Amino acid sequence: MPGTSTLPEPNDPSQIGAHSYDPGIAANGVFWTVPIPEDGISINLGAGRAVLDVANIPLFDAFTVGNSFSKVVPRVPAVIDSLRIEWSGITLTTEFSDATDKFTGSYLENSAKIEVTATTPASGSLDGFQFVSHAASTSVSHFAQVAHEQNGSFFE
Repeated sequence: MPGTSTLPEPNDPSQIGAHSYDPGIAANGVFWTVPIPEDGISINLGAGRAVLDVANIPLFDAFTVGNSFSKVVPRVPAVIDSLRIEWSGITLTTEFSDATDKFTGSYLENSAKIEVTATTPASGSLDGFQFVSHAASTSVSHFAQVAHEQNGSFFE
Protein backbone atom coordinates (compact mmCIF):
# COMPACT_ATOMS: atom_id res chain seq x y z
CA MET A 1 0.00 0.00 0.00
CA PRO A 2 1.84 3.11 -1.13
CA GLY A 3 1.68 5.92 1.36
CA THR A 4 0.87 3.78 4.40
CA SER A 5 4.37 3.97 5.86
CA THR A 6 6.17 6.68 7.80
CA LEU A 7 9.39 4.89 6.76
CA PRO A 8 11.12 5.04 3.36
CA GLU A 9 9.69 2.50 0.95
CA PRO A 10 11.52 1.02 -2.06
CA ASN A 11 11.84 3.10 -5.23
CA ASP A 12 11.12 0.12 -7.49
CA PRO A 13 7.36 0.37 -8.30
CA SER A 14 7.03 -3.42 -8.26
CA GLN A 15 8.18 -3.36 -4.61
CA ILE A 16 5.96 -0.56 -3.28
CA GLY A 17 4.25 -1.71 -0.12
CA ALA A 18 6.86 -4.37 0.61
CA HIS A 19 7.28 -5.25 4.27
CA SER A 20 10.28 -6.40 6.28
CA TYR A 21 9.35 -7.79 9.69
CA ASP A 22 12.06 -8.04 12.33
CA PRO A 23 12.50 -7.46 16.07
CA GLY A 24 15.17 -4.79 15.53
CA ILE A 25 18.81 -4.50 16.51
CA ALA A 26 19.72 -4.87 20.19
CA ALA A 27 22.03 -2.40 21.94
CA ASN A 28 24.78 -5.05 21.89
CA GLY A 29 24.57 -5.29 18.08
CA VAL A 30 22.75 -8.63 17.90
CA PHE A 31 20.09 -8.32 15.24
CA TRP A 32 16.97 -10.06 14.01
CA THR A 33 16.70 -12.40 16.98
CA VAL A 34 13.93 -12.94 19.47
CA PRO A 35 13.58 -15.41 22.39
CA ILE A 36 11.47 -18.43 21.50
CA PRO A 37 9.50 -20.33 24.16
CA GLU A 38 10.89 -23.84 24.77
CA ASP A 39 7.58 -25.39 23.73
CA GLY A 40 7.85 -23.51 20.40
CA ILE A 41 10.59 -25.75 19.05
CA SER A 42 11.04 -29.48 18.64
CA ILE A 43 14.28 -31.04 17.36
CA ASN A 44 15.19 -34.59 16.43
CA LEU A 45 18.63 -34.08 14.93
CA GLY A 46 19.18 -37.79 14.31
CA ALA A 47 16.18 -37.79 11.99
CA GLY A 48 17.07 -34.40 10.49
CA ARG A 49 13.75 -33.09 11.68
CA ALA A 50 12.89 -29.86 13.48
CA VAL A 51 9.73 -27.80 13.97
CA LEU A 52 9.46 -24.13 14.91
CA ASP A 53 5.89 -23.28 15.86
CA VAL A 54 5.30 -19.87 17.47
CA ALA A 55 2.56 -17.27 17.74
CA ASN A 56 2.07 -13.69 18.86
CA ILE A 57 5.71 -12.60 18.49
CA PRO A 58 5.96 -8.79 18.79
CA LEU A 59 8.32 -7.11 16.36
CA PHE A 60 8.50 -4.19 13.94
CA ASP A 61 7.58 -3.61 10.32
CA ALA A 62 10.53 -1.76 8.79
CA PHE A 63 8.97 -1.94 5.30
CA THR A 64 12.33 -2.71 3.63
CA VAL A 65 15.40 -4.73 4.56
CA GLY A 66 17.46 -1.55 4.11
CA ASN A 67 15.37 0.18 6.78
CA SER A 68 15.95 -2.80 9.08
CA PHE A 69 19.71 -2.37 8.85
CA SER A 70 19.71 1.41 9.09
CA LYS A 71 17.80 1.53 12.39
CA VAL A 72 15.32 3.99 10.87
CA VAL A 73 12.89 5.45 13.41
CA PRO A 74 10.09 5.55 14.19
CA ARG A 75 9.64 1.79 14.15
CA VAL A 76 6.15 0.57 13.36
CA PRO A 77 4.86 -2.08 15.82
CA ALA A 78 3.76 -5.35 14.24
CA VAL A 79 3.28 -9.00 15.22
CA ILE A 80 3.92 -12.45 13.80
CA ASP A 81 0.47 -13.90 14.39
CA SER A 82 1.65 -17.42 13.59
CA LEU A 83 4.79 -19.02 12.17
CA ARG A 84 5.41 -22.70 11.55
CA ILE A 85 8.49 -24.09 9.83
CA GLU A 86 9.07 -27.83 9.46
CA TRP A 87 12.46 -29.23 8.40
CA SER A 88 12.69 -32.89 7.32
CA GLY A 89 14.17 -35.44 4.91
CA ILE A 90 17.98 -35.62 5.12
CA THR A 91 19.59 -35.30 1.67
CA LEU A 92 23.21 -34.58 2.69
CA THR A 93 25.22 -34.77 5.92
CA THR A 94 28.33 -32.65 6.49
CA GLU A 95 30.51 -32.73 9.59
CA PHE A 96 33.65 -30.81 10.38
CA SER A 97 35.75 -29.70 13.30
CA ASP A 98 38.46 -27.09 13.76
CA ALA A 99 40.14 -27.24 17.18
CA THR A 100 42.30 -24.18 16.42
CA ASP A 101 39.28 -21.94 15.89
CA LYS A 102 37.19 -23.88 18.45
CA PHE A 103 34.41 -24.85 16.09
CA THR A 104 32.67 -28.15 15.35
CA GLY A 105 29.40 -28.97 13.67
CA SER A 106 27.12 -31.57 12.16
CA TYR A 107 24.93 -30.19 9.36
CA LEU A 108 21.98 -32.02 7.83
CA GLU A 109 20.72 -30.67 4.53
CA ASN A 110 17.02 -31.34 4.07
CA SER A 111 13.89 -29.46 2.97
CA ALA A 112 11.57 -27.09 4.77
CA LYS A 113 7.94 -26.06 4.66
CA ILE A 114 6.74 -22.73 6.03
CA GLU A 115 3.44 -21.07 6.81
CA VAL A 116 3.25 -17.56 8.31
CA THR A 117 0.81 -14.75 9.07
CA ALA A 118 2.11 -11.32 10.12
CA THR A 119 0.17 -8.13 10.83
CA THR A 120 0.98 -4.43 10.91
CA PRO A 121 -2.07 -2.98 12.68
CA ALA A 122 -3.73 0.22 11.51
CA SER A 123 -2.43 3.13 13.54
CA GLY A 124 -2.67 6.89 13.09
CA SER A 125 -2.24 7.59 9.37
CA LEU A 126 -1.26 3.97 8.61
CA ASP A 127 -3.90 1.79 6.98
CA GLY A 128 -2.49 -1.45 8.34
CA PHE A 129 -1.36 -4.55 6.49
CA GLN A 130 -1.54 -8.32 6.89
CA PHE A 131 0.65 -10.89 5.17
CA VAL A 132 -0.75 -14.42 4.91
CA SER A 133 1.38 -17.04 3.18
CA HIS A 134 0.08 -19.94 1.19
CA ALA A 135 -0.37 -23.22 3.08
CA ALA A 136 2.83 -24.98 4.14
CA SER A 137 1.96 -27.86 1.83
CA THR A 138 2.56 -25.55 -1.16
CA SER A 139 6.11 -24.63 -0.04
CA VAL A 140 8.99 -25.10 -2.46
CA SER A 141 12.31 -25.73 -0.74
CA HIS A 142 15.57 -25.12 -2.61
CA PHE A 143 17.80 -25.41 0.45
CA ALA A 144 17.25 -26.03 4.14
CA GLN A 145 19.46 -27.27 6.93
CA VAL A 146 19.34 -28.25 10.58
CA ALA A 147 22.53 -28.50 12.57
CA HIS A 148 24.25 -28.93 15.88
CA GLU A 149 27.36 -26.84 16.35
CA GLN A 150 29.65 -25.88 19.19
CA ASN A 151 31.97 -22.91 19.14
CA GLY A 152 33.85 -20.53 21.41
CA SER A 153 33.31 -21.27 25.09
CA PHE A 154 30.85 -24.06 24.17
CA PHE A 155 33.50 -25.95 22.16
CA GLU A 156 34.41 -29.31 23.71
